[in-house]
Amino acid sequence: RRPPRSTLSSSSAASDVYKRQILVEPFKYSFMINAFIISLIISIPTALLSCFLILKGWALLGDAISHAILPGIMIAFILNIPLLIGAFISGLSCAVLTGYISNNCRLKADTVMGVLFSGFFGIGMILYFFVNTNIHLDHILFGNLLGIESHEMKTIVPVSILVSSIIILKWKDFLLFQRWHFSTKQVND
Repeated sequence: RRPPRSTLSSSSAASDVYKRQILVEPFKYSFMINAFIISLIISIPTALLSCFLILKGWALLGDAISHAILPGIMIAFILNIPLLIGAFISGLSCAVLTGYISNNCRLKADTVMGVLFSGFFGIGMILYFFVNTNIHLDHILFGNLLGIESHEMKTIVPVSILVSSIIILKWKDFLLFQRWHFSTKQVND
């Protein structure tokens, strides 16, 4: 037997209100608004970059570099220099090493990336366990989108704008490089 129609409509209306409340509730907190804004800002350059990484066949690169920056971050922390500089140098050196080894060896780029980035991550973890500090370096390793502060937004916004602008202005050059890469790859294989 079905319940009366008035009972169904009132429970359905209450359910709709509850669903809207769940969606709106997080945006009552400033840290959630900051996390949402940063997610939107970061999504633009990462989406643009991912297209070229997929075309080049380096789908693993983004995930791998996120692990390869750990030793640079740890060394920068030990030397008391900005962590961004250490992360950049470590990630760039690992990407350059990947390109060099894959061009001068018979191994595929994904294999070289897997070995190098795992090695870099291992070195970073060894450094991580030897550093004694009151600061939670876990947030650096795993990230903390909800803990982004205004001074970090002042770094993220210009970097995202710069990267997005370069990709938007030079996309034809990147595409030309992709075509050159594919043509040389077919000749070499």
